[in-house]
Amino acid sequence: MLKIVSAAQMRAIDRRSIEEMGVPGLILMENAGINVVRAIQERHGGKVAGLRVNVFAGKGNNGGDGLAAARHLANLGAQVAVFLAADPAQVKGDAKVNLDAYAGMGGTVKRLDEGRQLRAHKLKFMHAAVVVDALFGTGFTGAPGGLNAQVIEIMNQFGAFKVAVDIPSGLAADSGAAPSVCFRADVTVAFGLPKIAHVTSPARNFVGKLVVADISIPPRAIDESPCEAFLVEAEDVAAVMPPRAWEAHKGHFGHVVIAGGSPGMGGAVALAGAGALRVGAGLVTATPPRGLAPVYETGLPEMMTRALPETDAGTIDGKGAELFLEFARDKTAALVGPGLTTHSSTRWFVHEVVSNLAIPLVLDADGLNLIGRDAAMIKTRAAPTIVTPHPGEMGRLLGISAKEVQADRLGAAKRYAAESGAVVVLKGAGTVTATPDGPAYVNHTGNNGLATGGSGDVLAGMIAGLLAQGAHPEDAAVAGVYLHGRAADLYAARYDARCLMPTDLLGLIPEAVTELRGEGK
Repeated sequence: MLKIVSAAQMRAIDRRSIEEMGVPGLILMENAGINVVRAIQERHGGKVAGLRVNVFAGKGNNGGDGLAAARHLANLGAQVAVFLAADPAQVKGDAKVNLDAYAGMGGTVKRLDEGRQLRAHKLKFMHAAVVVDALFGTGFTGAPGGLNAQVIEIMNQFGAFKVAVDIPSGLAADSGAAPSVCFRADVTVAFGLPKIAHVTSPARNFVGKLVVADISIPPRAIDESPCEAFLVEAEDVAAVMPPRAWEAHKGHFGHVVIAGGSPGMGGAVALAGAGALRVGAGLVTATPPRGLAPVYETGLPEMMTRALPETDAGTIDGKGAELFLEFARDKTAALVGPGLTTHSSTRWFVHEVVSNLAIPLVLDADGLNLIGRDAAMIKTRAAPTIVTPHPGEMGRLLGISAKEVQADRLGAAKRYAAESGAVVVLKGAGTVTATPDGPAYVNHTGNNGLATGGSGDVLAGMIAGLLAQGAHPEDAAVAGVYLHGRAADLYAARYDARCLMPTDLLGLIPEAVTELRGEGK
């Protein structure tokens, strides 16, 4: 798995590479510049001769990376203009070496440390085919202001191909938050390892395509470094998929029991059940309120049903808890929540089930809302629990706003995992999976087609289906999230993502799973 690091962790890796392992900082900067050039070449068919490129550089090492790229681009025949958002006397160290080298080969540097200079160079800004953002690096915190904010706004106005050096200026490397002024890149070339802002929303929206570039940091420096999380890749998922013996029968692949459904939301249970079956669960039984049970017998014939008592509102009655617990006692996984509603009697049902169920449990949707702030109810369970909140639900579990959750998705997921003892799947762009006392994971598959009602039900069912087959809770969550997103990506490669419906995911899960065969060799 690829490590995701904080700015401080990346600085420590760089420092160790330079001071302990003898890799000069200039070599790291040189390789950073070369990788920026490669990203531009890839966009333009390998050729940059004659290409108009504007490089906006700050005074620090990020500016030095941009200046190294400018030198290489000029050597390849590009028409490069460097705009330095600082007094040249402020540029120090390796960045100054690259500034002097670029100037020494005849490159011109235009200062942008005063507002009048922005106005004077306005026409030069407008004719570039490529804009390189090298203003701020991963050490930047806060929000851009004054002249720097104006420079970023000007860069964003170009219709050019936009490349961010290491991180889009304006973003803080350790946060998923995005201030009001940020460079919006088409491609971000991250050096060594991805940082938190590269992979978590809303900051991720400014990154564009993420390219993680090798700049010759010794592998040992990376391997021995701590990290904040891991980026999930296909081979990681292939390694944790539950095995399937050739001579096996349905009883070998687990039995998922699903509690959910209510008038108007019965489809949630069907989607979850189909998701569990699509990832290989041997048996799935829905336990809906009595009035909905006949629907599933014809709508999803592969799923069995066992009706529970219902309230006057047609929701699961609390009196059904004992029946559910007895039926689920010898099953291999349970899913509680899809389409459940928050009826007071249904609340009693959820509390009884969560407190007394002795098999692995996935808790989703209203199952989470009915638990509320009572993390102890989950922590004291006798069997593992996976919770699958969206940001609003995560906020209710933690007693904070959804906006606060989005500003620190990784931190929010880790916090609730520690509080509840559950594996937490915080849904959204860059879904985060956090474990109570181990690593966290960020998923990179998926797209905005998943922003539709029902897609979360499919995901919850997939996770429960993998859990039922014997996957470790952490593995079931990571694999389910990856495959769910990959199915959405397969759809988006063929059609417009906005047309995606959750039932489309069900048809593409087999293809997503089949892809893993090559990764598992």
